[in-house]
Amino acid sequence: MNVLACFDSFKESMSAKNAGEVVKRALDDDVEIIPLADGGEGTLEALSDGLKGTYYHVEVTSPNFKRVIARYMIADDLAVIECAQACGLDLLEEEEKNALYTTSLGVGEMIVDAFHHGARRFMITLGGSATNDGGIGMLTALGICFLDGHHQPVSPNAQGLGEIVSIDRSHYLFQNEDVSFIAACDVENPLLGPHGATYVFGPQKGLQEERLECVDQAMAHYALLSEEALGKCYREIPGTGAAGGLGYAIVSYLGGRLEKGFEIVGQMVHLDEAIKKADVVVTGEGSIDQQTLSGKTPYGVLMHAKRYHKPVVVFAGKVKDVALLKEAGFMDVICINEEIKDLATMLKEGPMHLERAVRRYFDENC
Repeated sequence: MNVLACFDSFKESMSAKNAGEVVKRALDDDVEIIPLADGGEGTLEALSDGLKGTYYHVEVTSPNFKRVIARYMIADDLAVIECAQACGLDLLEEEEKNALYTTSLGVGEMIVDAFHHGARRFMITLGGSATNDGGIGMLTALGICFLDGHHQPVSPNAQGLGEIVSIDRSHYLFQNEDVSFIAACDVENPLLGPHGATYVFGPQKGLQEERLECVDQAMAHYALLSEEALGKCYREIPGTGAAGGLGYAIVSYLGGRLEKGFEIVGQMVHLDEAIKKADVVVTGEGSIDQQTLSGKTPYGVLMHAKRYHKPVVVFAGKVKDVALLKEAGFMDVICINEEIKDLATMLKEGPMHLERAVRRYFDENC
Protein backbone atom coordinates (compact mmCIF):
# COMPACT_ATOMS: atom_id res chain seq x y z
CA MET A 1 0.00 0.00 0.00
CA ASN A 2 1.27 3.45 -0.93
CA VAL A 3 0.64 6.02 1.83
CA LEU A 4 1.10 9.75 1.42
CA ALA A 5 1.80 11.58 4.69
CA CYS A 6 1.22 15.31 4.21
CA PHE A 7 0.79 17.03 7.56
CA ASP A 8 0.92 20.58 8.79
CA SER A 9 2.86 21.08 12.02
CA PHE A 10 1.54 20.07 15.42
CA LYS A 11 2.52 23.37 17.02
CA GLU A 12 5.04 23.00 19.84
CA SER A 13 4.92 19.21 19.46
CA MET A 14 5.97 18.09 15.95
CA SER A 15 6.98 19.79 12.74
CA ALA A 16 5.16 18.77 9.58
CA LYS A 17 8.17 16.72 8.52
CA ASN A 18 8.46 15.06 11.94
CA ALA A 19 4.80 14.01 11.79
CA GLY A 20 5.39 12.40 8.40
CA GLU A 21 8.42 10.54 9.75
CA VAL A 22 6.29 9.23 12.60
CA VAL A 23 3.80 7.79 10.09
CA LYS A 24 6.66 6.20 8.16
CA ARG A 25 7.94 4.65 11.38
CA ALA A 26 4.50 3.33 12.27
CA LEU A 27 3.85 1.59 8.95
CA ASP A 28 5.69 -1.06 6.97
CA ASP A 29 4.13 0.15 3.71
CA ASP A 30 5.73 2.64 1.35
CA VAL A 31 5.23 6.12 2.83
CA GLU A 32 5.97 9.31 0.94
CA ILE A 33 6.40 12.39 3.14
CA ILE A 34 5.44 15.85 1.91
CA PRO A 35 5.44 18.49 4.67
CA LEU A 36 2.80 21.17 4.16
CA ALA A 37 1.78 24.54 5.57
CA ASP A 38 -0.89 27.15 4.88
CA GLY A 39 1.26 30.27 4.90
CA GLY A 40 1.90 30.54 8.62
CA GLU A 41 4.80 29.35 10.71
CA GLY A 42 6.34 26.20 9.27
CA THR A 43 5.99 27.25 5.64
CA LEU A 44 9.73 27.75 5.31
CA GLU A 45 10.45 24.25 6.56
CA ALA A 46 7.69 22.74 4.43
CA LEU A 47 9.28 24.17 1.29
CA SER A 48 12.91 23.48 2.14
CA ASP A 49 13.08 19.90 0.83
CA GLY A 50 11.26 20.63 -2.38
CA LEU A 51 13.04 23.85 -3.29
CA LYS A 52 16.48 22.81 -2.05
CA GLY A 53 17.39 26.40 -1.31
CA THR A 54 20.07 27.98 0.85
CA TYR A 55 19.29 29.27 4.33
CA TYR A 56 20.46 32.68 5.46
CA HIS A 57 20.43 34.22 8.92
CA VAL A 58 20.27 37.94 9.58
CA GLU A 59 19.91 40.10 12.69
CA VAL A 60 16.83 42.29 12.36
CA THR A 61 14.49 44.43 14.46
CA SER A 62 12.13 42.37 16.58
CA PRO A 63 8.45 43.33 17.04
CA ASN A 64 9.29 45.26 20.23
CA PHE A 65 12.27 47.08 18.66
CA LYS A 66 14.92 44.78 20.11
CA ARG A 67 17.10 42.49 17.96
CA VAL A 68 16.41 38.96 16.79
CA ILE A 69 18.10 36.49 14.45
CA ALA A 70 15.73 35.69 11.57
CA ARG A 71 16.08 32.89 9.05
CA TYR A 72 14.96 32.84 5.42
CA MET A 73 15.67 30.77 2.33
CA ILE A 74 16.70 31.58 -1.24
CA ALA A 75 16.23 29.12 -4.12
CA ASP A 76 17.53 30.52 -7.41
CA ASP A 77 16.22 34.11 -7.22
CA LEU A 78 13.21 33.31 -5.00
CA ALA A 79 13.34 34.30 -1.33
CA VAL A 80 10.92 32.61 1.06
CA ILE A 81 10.41 34.85 4.08
CA GLU A 82 8.24 34.09 7.10
CA CYS A 83 7.11 37.36 8.61
CA ALA A 84 6.86 35.61 11.98
CA GLN A 85 10.65 35.20 11.99
CA ALA A 86 10.93 38.96 12.43
CA CYS A 87 7.61 40.11 13.91
CA GLY A 88 6.03 36.94 15.27
CA LEU A 89 3.82 36.81 18.33
CA ASP A 90 5.95 33.93 19.61
CA LEU A 91 8.91 36.29 19.91
CA LEU A 92 7.23 38.17 22.74
CA GLU A 93 6.57 37.39 26.36
CA GLU A 94 2.92 37.60 27.34
CA GLU A 95 3.36 40.98 29.04
CA GLU A 96 5.08 42.37 25.91
CA LYS A 97 2.14 41.73 23.58
CA ASN A 98 0.60 45.05 22.57
CA ALA A 99 0.03 45.63 18.86
CA LEU A 100 -0.19 49.38 19.41
CA TYR A 101 3.59 49.45 19.76
CA THR A 102 4.92 46.47 17.75
CA THR A 103 6.55 46.84 14.34
CA SER A 104 7.05 44.93 11.08
CA LEU A 105 10.34 46.74 10.48
CA GLY A 106 12.31 43.48 10.67
CA VAL A 107 10.36 41.98 7.78
CA GLY A 108 11.58 44.77 5.54
CA GLU A 109 15.12 44.28 6.80
CA MET A 110 14.89 40.59 5.84
CA ILE A 111 13.73 41.58 2.33
CA VAL A 112 16.66 43.96 1.95
CA ASP A 113 19.13 41.31 3.09
CA ALA A 114 17.65 38.74 0.68
CA PHE A 115 17.86 41.27 -2.16
CA HIS A 116 21.56 41.75 -1.47
CA HIS A 117 21.97 37.95 -1.64
CA GLY A 118 20.47 37.84 -5.13
CA ALA A 119 16.73 37.46 -4.55
CA ARG A 120 14.44 39.22 -6.98
CA ARG A 121 11.23 37.30 -6.30
CA PHE A 122 9.86 37.35 -2.77
CA MET A 123 7.29 35.07 -1.18
CA ILE A 124 6.28 36.41 2.22
CA THR A 125 4.15 34.30 4.55
CA LEU A 126 1.81 36.32 6.73
CA GLY A 127 0.88 34.02 9.59
CA GLY A 128 1.63 34.56 13.26
CA SER A 129 2.44 38.27 13.36
CA ALA A 130 2.41 40.39 16.52
CA THR A 131 1.80 43.62 14.61
CA ASN A 132 -1.01 45.90 13.51
CA ASP A 133 1.04 48.62 11.81
CA GLY A 134 -0.44 48.37 8.30
CA GLY A 135 2.99 47.31 7.08
CA ILE A 136 4.57 50.76 7.57
CA GLY A 137 7.40 49.13 9.51
CA MET A 138 8.30 46.89 6.58
CA LEU A 139 7.89 49.76 4.11
CA THR A 140 10.10 52.04 6.20
CA ALA A 141 12.93 49.50 5.92
CA LEU A 142 12.43 49.58 2.14
CA GLY A 143 12.96 53.33 2.01
CA ILE A 144 9.38 54.66 2.04
CA CYS A 145 9.01 57.54 4.50
CA PHE A 146 5.84 58.19 6.50
CA LEU A 147 6.13 61.73 7.83
CA ASP A 148 4.30 63.72 10.49
CA GLY A 149 3.35 67.40 10.47
CA HIS A 150 6.93 68.39 11.29
CA HIS A 151 8.24 66.34 8.35
CA GLN A 152 9.72 63.80 10.76
CA PRO A 153 9.29 60.02 10.43
CA VAL A 154 6.42 58.65 12.49
CA SER A 155 7.00 55.66 14.74
CA PRO A 156 6.77 52.57 12.47
CA ASN A 157 3.95 50.92 14.41
CA ALA A 158 0.20 51.29 14.91
CA GLN A 159 0.75 54.32 17.13
CA GLY A 160 2.29 56.13 14.17
CA LEU A 161 -0.53 55.46 11.71
CA GLY A 162 -2.71 58.34 12.82
CA GLU A 163 0.21 60.78 12.84
CA ILE A 164 1.02 60.41 9.13
CA VAL A 165 0.62 63.66 7.20
CA SER A 166 2.66 62.92 4.06
CA ILE A 167 4.29 59.96 2.33
CA ASP A 168 7.62 60.16 0.50
CA ARG A 169 8.32 57.27 -1.89
CA SER A 170 11.30 58.86 -3.64
CA HIS A 171 13.81 56.67 -1.76
CA TYR A 172 12.00 53.36 -2.29
CA LEU A 173 14.74 50.77 -2.69
CA PHE A 174 13.17 48.87 -5.58
CA GLN A 175 11.74 51.65 -7.73
CA ASN A 176 14.23 50.89 -10.53
CA GLU A 177 14.49 47.14 -9.91
CA ASP A 178 12.63 44.24 -11.50
CA VAL A 179 11.27 42.56 -8.38
CA SER A 180 8.00 40.79 -7.58
CA PHE A 181 6.13 39.91 -4.40
CA ILE A 182 3.65 37.22 -3.42
CA ALA A 183 2.05 37.24 0.02
CA ALA A 184 0.91 33.85 1.28
CA CYS A 185 -1.97 34.01 3.74
CA ASP A 186 -4.83 31.86 4.98
CA VAL A 187 -7.32 34.62 5.83
CA GLU A 188 -9.59 36.77 3.68
CA ASN A 189 -10.11 39.71 6.02
CA PRO A 190 -10.09 43.22 4.51
CA LEU A 191 -7.95 45.93 6.03
CA LEU A 192 -10.64 47.87 7.90
CA GLY A 193 -13.90 47.55 9.79
CA PRO A 194 -15.46 44.87 11.99
CA HIS A 195 -13.97 42.07 9.88
CA GLY A 196 -10.63 43.81 9.38
CA ALA A 197 -7.15 43.53 10.84
CA THR A 198 -7.71 45.54 14.02
CA TYR A 199 -11.06 44.24 15.24
CA VAL A 200 -10.52 40.57 14.37
CA PHE A 201 -6.86 40.04 15.21
CA GLY A 202 -5.95 43.00 17.42
CA PRO A 203 -7.23 41.47 20.68
CA GLN A 204 -5.10 38.36 20.07
CA LYS A 205 -2.09 40.65 19.85
CA GLY A 206 -2.72 42.58 23.06
CA LEU A 207 -4.80 45.49 21.76
CA GLN A 208 -7.25 46.54 24.45
CA GLU A 209 -10.94 46.56 23.57
CA GLU A 210 -11.30 50.29 24.20
CA ARG A 211 -8.46 51.05 21.73
CA LEU A 212 -9.82 49.09 18.76
CA GLU A 213 -11.98 51.87 17.29
CA CYS A 214 -9.22 54.45 17.59
CA VAL A 215 -6.62 52.16 15.97
CA ASP A 216 -9.00 51.17 13.16
CA GLN A 217 -9.62 54.86 12.45
CA ALA A 218 -5.87 55.48 12.37
CA MET A 219 -5.52 52.58 9.92
CA ALA A 220 -8.25 54.13 7.77
CA HIS A 221 -6.38 57.45 7.83
CA TYR A 222 -3.23 55.66 6.64
CA ALA A 223 -5.18 53.86 3.91
CA LEU A 224 -6.72 57.12 2.69
CA LEU A 225 -3.36 58.88 2.42
CA SER A 226 -1.82 55.80 0.79
CA GLU A 227 -4.54 55.57 -1.82
CA GLU A 228 -4.27 59.29 -2.59
CA ALA A 229 -0.55 58.77 -3.14
CA LEU A 230 -0.94 55.57 -5.15
CA GLY A 231 -4.07 56.50 -7.08
CA LYS A 232 -5.95 53.29 -6.33
CA CYS A 233 -8.06 51.77 -3.52
CA TYR A 234 -6.86 48.47 -2.07
CA ARG A 235 -8.50 48.29 1.36
CA GLU A 236 -11.37 45.96 0.41
CA ILE A 237 -9.21 43.29 -1.22
CA PRO A 238 -9.59 40.01 0.73
CA GLY A 239 -6.45 39.30 2.71
CA THR A 240 -5.24 42.89 3.01
CA GLY A 241 -5.97 42.65 6.73
CA ALA A 242 -3.57 39.72 7.13
CA ALA A 243 -0.65 40.20 9.53
CA GLY A 244 -2.02 43.49 10.84
CA GLY A 245 -2.23 45.04 7.40
CA LEU A 246 1.05 43.70 6.05
CA GLY A 247 -1.01 42.18 3.25
CA TYR A 248 -2.26 45.66 2.38
CA ALA A 249 1.26 47.09 2.21
CA ILE A 250 2.47 44.30 -0.07
CA VAL A 251 -0.45 44.65 -2.49
CA SER A 252 -0.51 48.44 -2.59
CA TYR A 253 3.03 49.74 -2.24
CA LEU A 254 4.95 46.69 -3.51
CA GLY A 255 2.56 45.74 -6.32
CA GLY A 256 2.33 42.21 -4.98
CA ARG A 257 -0.49 39.72 -5.00
CA LEU A 258 -2.15 37.74 -2.23
CA GLU A 259 -2.55 34.00 -2.64
CA LYS A 260 -3.72 31.17 -0.44
CA GLY A 261 -0.68 29.88 1.39
CA PHE A 262 -1.69 26.26 1.08
CA GLU A 263 -2.10 26.49 -2.69
CA ILE A 264 1.32 28.09 -3.14
CA VAL A 265 3.01 25.45 -1.00
CA GLY A 266 1.06 22.60 -2.62
CA GLN A 267 2.11 23.70 -6.07
CA MET A 268 5.77 24.12 -5.11
CA VAL A 269 6.03 20.64 -3.53
CA HIS A 270 4.06 18.94 -6.36
CA LEU A 271 1.29 17.72 -4.05
CA ASP A 272 -1.08 16.58 -6.81
CA GLU A 273 1.53 14.30 -8.37
CA ALA A 274 2.09 12.61 -5.00
CA ILE A 275 -1.65 12.22 -4.36
CA LYS A 276 -2.11 10.50 -7.72
CA LYS A 277 0.36 7.77 -6.72
CA ALA A 278 -1.09 7.19 -3.23
CA ASP A 279 -3.64 4.59 -2.15
CA VAL A 280 -4.49 6.54 0.98
CA VAL A 281 -3.61 10.03 2.19
CA VAL A 282 -3.02 10.88 5.85
CA THR A 283 -2.90 14.46 7.07
CA GLY A 284 -3.50 16.50 10.19
CA GLU A 285 -2.29 19.17 12.58
CA GLY A 286 -2.52 20.02 16.26
CA SER A 287 -6.24 20.78 16.36
CA ILE A 288 -9.09 20.20 13.93
CA ASP A 289 -12.70 21.36 14.06
CA GLN A 290 -15.19 23.16 11.85
CA GLN A 291 -12.67 25.99 11.32
CA THR A 292 -10.51 23.47 9.47
CA LEU A 293 -13.05 23.71 6.64
CA SER A 294 -12.29 27.41 6.16
CA GLY A 295 -9.04 26.63 4.36
CA LYS A 296 -6.64 25.01 6.82
CA THR A 297 -4.08 22.52 5.53
CA PRO A 298 -6.05 19.28 6.12
CA TYR A 299 -9.01 20.67 4.20
CA GLY A 300 -6.73 21.73 1.37
CA VAL A 301 -5.37 18.20 1.22
CA LEU A 302 -8.91 16.85 1.14
CA MET A 303 -9.92 19.10 -1.74
CA HIS A 304 -6.94 18.02 -3.81
CA ALA A 305 -7.42 14.34 -2.95
CA LYS A 306 -11.05 14.48 -4.03
CA ARG A 307 -9.93 15.32 -7.56
CA TYR A 308 -8.37 11.85 -7.79
CA HIS A 309 -10.90 10.00 -5.59
CA LYS A 310 -8.32 9.23 -2.90
CA PRO A 311 -9.42 8.59 0.71
CA VAL A 312 -8.11 10.99 3.37
CA VAL A 313 -7.67 10.17 7.06
CA VAL A 314 -6.95 13.07 9.40
CA PHE A 315 -5.15 12.84 12.76
CA ALA A 316 -4.98 15.58 15.38
CA GLY A 317 -4.19 16.16 19.03
CA LYS A 318 -7.53 17.87 19.61
CA VAL A 319 -10.66 16.96 17.66
CA LYS A 320 -14.13 18.54 17.54
CA ASP A 321 -17.03 18.53 15.06
CA VAL A 322 -16.29 15.02 13.78
CA ALA A 323 -19.64 14.60 12.03
CA LEU A 324 -19.18 17.87 10.18
CA LEU A 325 -15.66 16.93 9.11
CA LYS A 326 -16.77 13.54 7.84
CA GLU A 327 -19.65 15.14 6.00
CA ALA A 328 -17.09 17.33 4.25
CA GLY A 329 -15.37 14.20 2.95
CA PHE A 330 -12.75 12.95 5.40
CA MET A 331 -12.91 9.16 5.52
CA ASP A 332 -11.98 9.14 9.21
CA VAL A 333 -11.13 11.70 11.88
CA ILE A 334 -8.84 10.41 14.63
CA CYS A 335 -7.82 11.99 17.92
CA ILE A 336 -4.33 10.77 18.81
CA ASN A 337 -4.77 11.39 22.55
CA GLU A 338 -6.62 8.57 24.28
CA GLU A 339 -6.76 10.47 27.54
CA ILE A 340 -6.53 14.14 28.38
CA LYS A 341 -3.40 15.10 30.32
CA ASP A 342 -1.90 18.49 30.99
CA LEU A 343 -1.00 20.36 27.81
CA ALA A 344 2.77 20.23 28.31
CA THR A 345 2.70 16.45 28.64
CA MET A 346 0.48 15.97 25.60
CA LEU A 347 2.75 18.18 23.49
CA LYS A 348 5.83 16.26 24.61
CA GLU A 349 4.22 12.88 23.99
CA GLY A 350 2.66 13.90 20.67
CA PRO A 351 4.96 11.82 18.42
CA MET A 352 4.41 8.71 20.52
CA HIS A 353 0.63 9.12 20.47
CA LEU A 354 0.55 9.81 16.72
CA GLU A 355 2.62 6.70 16.00
CA ARG A 356 0.35 4.55 18.15
CA ALA A 357 -2.83 5.99 16.62
CA VAL A 358 -1.61 5.52 13.05
CA ARG A 359 -0.46 1.94 13.67
CA ARG A 360 -3.74 1.01 15.34
CA TYR A 361 -5.84 2.62 12.62
CA PHE A 362 -4.09 0.87 9.78
CA ASP A 363 -4.04 -2.47 11.61
CA GLU A 364 -7.80 -2.28 12.07
CA ASN A 365 -8.85 -0.77 8.75
CA CYS A 366 -6.33 -1.55 6.04
